[in-house]
Amino acid sequence: MTKKVALFVENGSEELELIAPLDILRRANIHVDLISANNEDYITSSHDVKIIVDKKIDDINNILDYDAIVIPGGMPGSTLLRDNDKIIKFYQEMYNAGKLVAAICAAPIVLSKAGILEDKEVTSYPGFDKEINCKTYNNEKAVIVDNNVITAQGPAVAILFGYEIVNYLLQDDTAQNISNGMLVPALKNNL
Repeated sequence: MTKKVALFVENGSEELELIAPLDILRRANIHVDLISANNEDYITSSHDVKIIVDKKIDDINNILDYDAIVIPGGMPGSTLLRDNDKIIKFYQEMYNAGKLVAAICAAPIVLSKAGILEDKEVTSYPGFDKEINCKTYNNEKAVIVDNNVITAQGPAVAILFGYEIVNYLLQDDTAQNISNGMLVPALKNNL
């Protein structure tokens, strides 16, 4: 059965943090709906890139039809998502159902507002730790998986964030195969 991911975006979302995981998930044959949280046909990213969405938030009748909910960081996208009551409700529903919830960069502030990080180890873009209520904040790891919560630091690790989502959902070697096909081992040898 194909896994399904809801990837919510807003004006001011960081383009690398939404495109990289979206690309990796689709390479893994995971169905991803790119969903506008503001009910528009497109969003304008944090660096003025117009991105057409697949769906609008009002098209989502039951968030539990998805296996995971993911949001990128970026400003003001993260604060707009944090202040969207429907997004908060969706995160709470998914978390309470034991489904995967994930956020990168500044977006863990959304998970914090939803009240789902209090007993979790998390990371985020530096400086947002002050806005996150969690058990343990870790600025040493690029991506952290704590049960059904994945958080990541920022644009440079957006690909790794995508791999961890794939690993969580498929629990096989798909992410490693995609990584090899994307020449990640070659990149590591040149750093």
